[in-house]
Amino acid sequence: MTNPEANNEAKTRRGLSFRAKSTLIFVGLFALLIAVLWLINSIYLQKYYLRQQLACLEDTRRQVEELAMDPDDEDLELRLTLQCESSGIAAVLAQESRQGYYLIVFTAGGERGPWQMWGRENEPNRPQTVFKKTEHYIITQAADPVTRSDKIECTGTVSADSGEYLYLLSLPMARIEESAEISNRFLLMIGAGVLALGAVLVFLFTRRMTEPILALDRLSQKMADLDFSERFEGRSGDEIQTLGENINHLSDRLETTISDLTQANLTLEEDVREKEEENRRRTELLANISHELKTPIALIQGYAEGLRDGMCEDEETRVRYSDIILDEANRMNRLVRQLLSLNEMESGGMKADKTALDLSVLIREMTAPYQGKAAETGARLEVDVPEHLPVVSDELLLEQILQNYLSNAFHYVKDGGLVRVSAAPQEGGALISVYNEGEPIPEEALEQVWNKFYKVDKARTRAYGGSGIGLSVVKAAAELLGGRCGVENRDGGVVFTARI
Repeated sequence: MTNPEANNEAKTRRGLSFRAKSTLIFVGLFALLIAVLWLINSIYLQKYYLRQQLACLEDTRRQVEELAMDPDDEDLELRLTLQCESSGIAAVLAQESRQGYYLIVFTAGGERGPWQMWGRENEPNRPQTVFKKTEHYIITQAADPVTRSDKIECTGTVSADSGEYLYLLSLPMARIEESAEISNRFLLMIGAGVLALGAVLVFLFTRRMTEPILALDRLSQKMADLDFSERFEGRSGDEIQTLGENINHLSDRLETTISDLTQANLTLEEDVREKEEENRRRTELLANISHELKTPIALIQGYAEGLRDGMCEDEETRVRYSDIILDEANRMNRLVRQLLSLNEMESGGMKADKTALDLSVLIREMTAPYQGKAAETGARLEVDVPEHLPVVSDELLLEQILQNYLSNAFHYVKDGGLVRVSAAPQEGGALISVYNEGEPIPEEALEQVWNKFYKVDKARTRAYGGSGIGLSVVKAAAELLGGRCGVENRDGGVVFTARI
């Protein structure tokens, strides 16, 4: 659990809220943008206007020269007048005669007569800036001798069929400077208004934006207190919703993990008990193996000593002693081989080597030696298999399954009872069944007879139980073949199956 005092201390260390930071950042960035625009306007706007006005002056000059070529063109004179009025350019056109120059036309701002154009020639030392100079005209910037204000002027001559013409175009610089100043003032006014409105809108919009963030903050605090009951319910469809969904998923995972850990703690004692039970069964198995080996070893030792000491005077007794020794040795050999085979299969040291074979032929070969045993014990052995049953399997593993099933069936079949071995094709393989008449297996032991540590009969009678090695080998072999084994009680007996 988290410490409430630590949470309070963390809250006191927090600075400005996200809303306040967003608003301040917007105001700062927008104010900086307005300042940069105002600075750019102050430096470059007047120059930009000047270039535009010089281009307009050039266009007006071309129209004036066209009018000089055709002074009677009233449409051209009207267009020229309108352009001069819209741009603030004063245009004067005069023609030279014997008495001097006389005025042909002048437009807006042309109230000063053409005679004053000659005054420019009488002021060679007047300071001026030349923008463009050709053979026929020149564009300059200079102070007006009367108003003392700067003007841009274009003076030039043009030759026409009707004679020589002189023209003067004049544009006050104050107009350009005033336009730039008005533009800057308008920019500052609009910028201030947009800045104030934007700050209010950002403050309001960030409130809506911060609501899911605050919800996530509350959710994370609950998760820190191991309370996973709350969920994020945002529907914004953006990254915040994705984050909320991820936190919901994290909360579910944490809740599941903690629940699993709690369950693991609850089942830990059960696991320990199972381990103890497994060790107990292992110890019991070792005791069973020791018991299984002790008896044949004692018999072998006793009969071997009898042979050595000459207790068998006739040939028949010596043969009987030798047969007993061989039988017990074979019994120990089978037990040891089963244990080694089971260990190899369970440890992964043995792999299935599947080849094509006839299962019917293999079953007939495996059951043939038991015909004599059946006659000796009075049991009945039936083999119910098709003429041919081709399968792809491991012959050695199949032999282990059949051998253990047959041995088990003849060991527990009742006197004069039936042992039936059958096989039938199954999808992708075959089903082997071995049935014996006899006592049923207790229901609680049906699932445990495959455990190598399990034994039903503690007194080691003829009932089901034993060391459990044979059936453990069957289970391991069936799993190596990719199949499974099974057992069930039927009327009058028990049937063991193996799907391969």
